[in-house]
Amino acid sequence: MADGKIVRDKDGVTRLVPHDEVDETSASDFVDLERGGDVALDAHGELPRRGIDSGLSQVEELVWRQANAAEGDENQLSVSLAEDVWHLLTVDLSISRLLALEAALELANIVFFAALMFAVDLLEGSSRDEDITSASLFKSKLLLSLTAVRLSTDSIFGWTGRRASSGAEVAVLAFQGWFHWLLLSVAGAVIVARALKPLRQVIFSPDCCLTDEELTCRLQIIRHTSVTLYNMQFQLQLVAKGGQTWNLSLPHGVDTIARWTSAMPLTIRHVIDEDSPLAEKNGLRGTIISVRVAMTATDNHGGPVYAGMVYYNPEGFFGKKPAFRRAFAERGYVLPRLLMDTKFADQIRLFRDQTKREAPAETAATLPLLAIDLDSMARTVPYDGTATFTKQKL
Repeated sequence: MADGKIVRDKDGVTRLVPHDEVDETSASDFVDLERGGDVALDAHGELPRRGIDSGLSQVEELVWRQANAAEGDENQLSVSLAEDVWHLLTVDLSISRLLALEAALELANIVFFAALMFAVDLLEGSSRDEDITSASLFKSKLLLSLTAVRLSTDSIFGWTGRRASSGAEVAVLAFQGWFHWLLLSVAGAVIVARALKPLRQVIFSPDCCLTDEELTCRLQIIRHTSVTLYNMQFQLQLVAKGGQTWNLSLPHGVDTIARWTSAMPLTIRHVIDEDSPLAEKNGLRGTIISVRVAMTATDNHGGPVYAGMVYYNPEGFFGKKPAFRRAFAERGYVLPRLLMDTKFADQIRLFRDQTKREAPAETAATLPLLAIDLDSMARTVPYDGTATFTKQKL
């Protein structure tokens, strides 16, 4: 039980401050910046982690792709050029590059058709009888091409009446209008496809813990004030020497959570008993390469939710290689680790406002009654043989 108050510092970080503490700036005492490459790589296996490292799962995917190279003709893995281009537009390209590509294509469209109409005019000789230079003629065609993709009226150019377009020029303008419509349709479809991509709603702890009794990792809902997850399904796997893989069962066979919401963390556990692949008799502990965890769910808006993480043994095949650690350090992270003989630090405290201290905790009307320390989500402490894990377990 903790008595105190919730304070928010100038950076928007909230913290429960016990009633006997007067320094309200303590809300940011434990804020930890993600580490860069200034820490020795050989220390990455033992560094204490305080930050949540929210981007670590995406960095792990990038680093893992870099650690694998495909030999032979990669085009054999392509279904079709059209699907490859669509994947590039909807997945691979960043938003900034996609917008730059759209602007470049529009500009190229305008200049190309202006040049085409300029060439048509020269071939037809429509301007021979007019006292007009080639530069002025091209400028006129460029403005005409610009009006074909306009979003406003011709009056923005200060134009007056002009001679009628020839049949060939009308055909070019019609084709330009059709191409512009096609370009906008594709751009709109790409925007819709990207908008329908599932949002990241769950974050896994950047490390997981292994003791003689159990393997544990944590997860938390990111937008916990407005998101509820339904039918959360989990899968936990162990990868050992030679790529051998085992499914790790969860207690009581419960690998599905019906509903989860709020800032309450969820601890995923695999109990090491006689039937566990991690049992001492199997001798796998010294050969562990990584642990994989994945989660699927549906949010309260009906959207799909996916999340996952791979934790590497710092003494395993990949985790102990300096180049592998450096790939994470260059991006400001310590690799996601499987920490031996550790447990997660406590994250949940019963809370009571100090102004209501006279009321019993069971009947206190002031919320919140539970304080969830988000900064402690990634903190681990040495395991002393006493399993005092988070109260909410799976």
